[in-house]
Amino acid sequence: MSGFVSLGSLRRLVAIGTFFLWLPAGSFALEAEAPRLTVVVVIDQFRHESLRRFEDLFVDDGFRRLMDGGAWMTDATYGHMHASTSPGHSVITSGSYGYKTGMIANSWYDRELGRRRNSLVDSEHGILGRDRDPSMRTSPRELQGSTLAGELRISTRFRGKHFAISMKDYAAIISAGKLGTPFWYEAAIGRFTTSDFYMESLPDWVQAFNDRNLPDSYFGKTWERLLPASVYEQRAGIDARPNEENNRHSGTTFPHTIKGGLESPGPAFHNAIKHTPWSNDIELEFARQLIVEEQLGDDDIPDIFVVSLSGNDYVGHDYGPFSQEVLDMTLRTDRQLADFFDFIDERVGLDRTMLVLTSDHGVMPLPEELQSAGITSGRVSTDVLTAFVEQRIDAALGEEDWVRHLHSTGLYLNLEAIERRGLRQEDVEQVAAKALTAHPGVASAFTRTQILNGQLPNTSLSRRVTNSFFPDKSGDVMPVSAPFYLLFDEYSETPYGTSHDQPYDYDVHVPLLFYGKWIKPGRYHHRVDMADVTPTICTILGISMPSSRDGQIIREILR
Repeated sequence: MSGFVSLGSLRRLVAIGTFFLWLPAGSFALEAEAPRLTVVVVIDQFRHESLRRFEDLFVDDGFRRLMDGGAWMTDATYGHMHASTSPGHSVITSGSYGYKTGMIANSWYDRELGRRRNSLVDSEHGILGRDRDPSMRTSPRELQGSTLAGELRISTRFRGKHFAISMKDYAAIISAGKLGTPFWYEAAIGRFTTSDFYMESLPDWVQAFNDRNLPDSYFGKTWERLLPASVYEQRAGIDARPNEENNRHSGTTFPHTIKGGLESPGPAFHNAIKHTPWSNDIELEFARQLIVEEQLGDDDIPDIFVVSLSGNDYVGHDYGPFSQEVLDMTLRTDRQLADFFDFIDERVGLDRTMLVLTSDHGVMPLPEELQSAGITSGRVSTDVLTAFVEQRIDAALGEEDWVRHLHSTGLYLNLEAIERRGLRQEDVEQVAAKALTAHPGVASAFTRTQILNGQLPNTSLSRRVTNSFFPDKSGDVMPVSAPFYLLFDEYSETPYGTSHDQPYDYDVHVPLLFYGKWIKPGRYHHRVDMADVTPTICTILGISMPSSRDGQIIREILR
């Protein structure tokens, strides 16, 4: 079968209009010692300091396996504005930023639709096992350029396998790109599935896994602390904090009983379980099954497996990074990964495997927690900020509904009003930018005209803004929140929980570790851009790099 392209790959190549040069047998040769399996673990929402803060509580073979035996990049950061799931996973698996890939955020305002929409929406494709819904994320068609998956598949004449899994559809789809294969947990049906962009029906082994109803076995189970309560009180303070979110009816203090407000398993419970450590147990069990059934690492052709652990993100949003729940989630993730790495060693061999561990973004502490410590912080409702800006533009230009939409991806102006008034758009952009920065929750604002004309100052913030600007999706003014302010988010509308999405260290500084015999162990303290991950993996595997990559090879960690 090594000389043939799978039917699914052919369908995807036709769908995206990709042309490639067919390579004759034997024209591609790998380095004899290249990894036969590369596993990229992306812990969704994992702050850089978490490894050091809890280091003494870890077991030997989880995080410490990579911390002590691998290359630990202590200053790995994203060079973009919107630190969130879609752009984070895209940078990790393409080496490119949103200004090229189009993955600028999890969602943005669509002028044609007249509303905000999610990334990866494709009305021509559906989710297997669900009714067709044109508003669902179902394919990577709008993802621009090539990715790690595509380069592996084409370079190996479609013999190398690339899979990506997550509890989130968009994390899995982006990580798989157009030529890999994603699976994700769909809470509406309580099962792992994928899009008909990739296949017409689920493999038998996935059906068999789903038939086990593993999520339902956790219904009514109580999430207790892993270690004695005194450890948590010493490391994370009190359990009952007033601004934690009682999400999915699970309570804000230990123990958390998980039912989703139901009397028997159903969609609300299947959502609630994502907010617990058991989501990682379920996902890693699926990962083990995938490695076995798809025979990853069994031959001499390299395979790649991206495992995005989403549960950490849900818990972090609910309780904040300094909560007892996040501490417990981190300690359990450490043990879960230790078991997973042991499984890989037994099944494939760590001498044949390269491990990469990182995160798509960090998170801001609870604003009220910061305020109690004397740090200026806050939540600003989008409606409040929009009214604030409208009032100031009205005062400068006359009364109109000047703002079509306001979101982290920009302030979208009413272009019809500008034309009707006979004004220049760039002048209105300047007025809107001035209005935005008059609010204490907004640190700065950059206009579309400035960005497109290259008129921004040469600063790290300006480069982040440019990296996150895609003309067809971004607004007319790009606002940057003040440090420790929550804007443009569901968590800015309520006094509970916290979020991410801004270009500050707490959001963009993440762990990055490489492990394997191809890697020089050590702690490396120089700045590394997260776009460097894919070029480094490609170099070790001996395959081509993505078409428009921004990243560089991290040369100093290579043997």
